[in-house]
Amino acid sequence: MLAAPELDAHPRGTGVLVAADAPGVTAKALTHVTAKWEWVAAEAGPGVHVLRLSYGRAGQKSPSARLTDDEFLALALADASAILGTTLTAGQVLGFDRTRWGDALAPATVGARDRVDQVRRAVAALEGLEVTGAWLSGTGLASVIPDALATAGRTRRDALVL
Repeated sequence: MLAAPELDAHPRGTGVLVAADAPGVTAKALTHVTAKWEWVAAEAGPGVHVLRLSYGRAGQKSPSARLTDDEFLALALADASAILGTTLTAGQVLGFDRTRWGDALAPATVGARDRVDQVRRAVAALEGLEVTGAWLSGTGLASVIPDALATAGRTRRDALVL
C-alpha cells in the first residue's frame, strides 16, 4: 500500500503482464488493485494505492526467492516504478506484505489440462464428491469463481434431489 496520488489516474489501467524478456523489470505481472476493485479504493482512501506484483514463471525458480524482505521491497518498488512510469519510493510505503506461493502455476505446466480432465472424470464417478480450486480451474478470480459457483450449484442440486 502506497501513498501515491500520482497513481490516481491509473497509468496502466488495472494491471500489466510483463514479457519474460522485458528489460529492467523482474516482475511477471503487476495488478493495480485499487484500480481493479472500487471497494479496495474506497477502503484505502484518496491518493492511496494497493499494488500486487508477481514474480516467478512456470518452470523457473523465482528470482526473488532468496531476497530478504528489504531487498524484495526495493525490487518491487523498482519494478512498479518501471511498469507504471513514475518513481515510487520506500517513503511512500504504508504497508507491505510478501506471500510465497508454492506450485501456484500448476495449471500452466505441460499436461495440466489432461491431468485436470482425469481428476474431473474420477470425481464425477464418485457420488456426493465435488472438488474446486485454482489447482483445477486455473489461477485468478476469473477462473476460480465461476468454477466454484458451478461446483456449488451441482452440490445444491444434488442435495435437493436426495
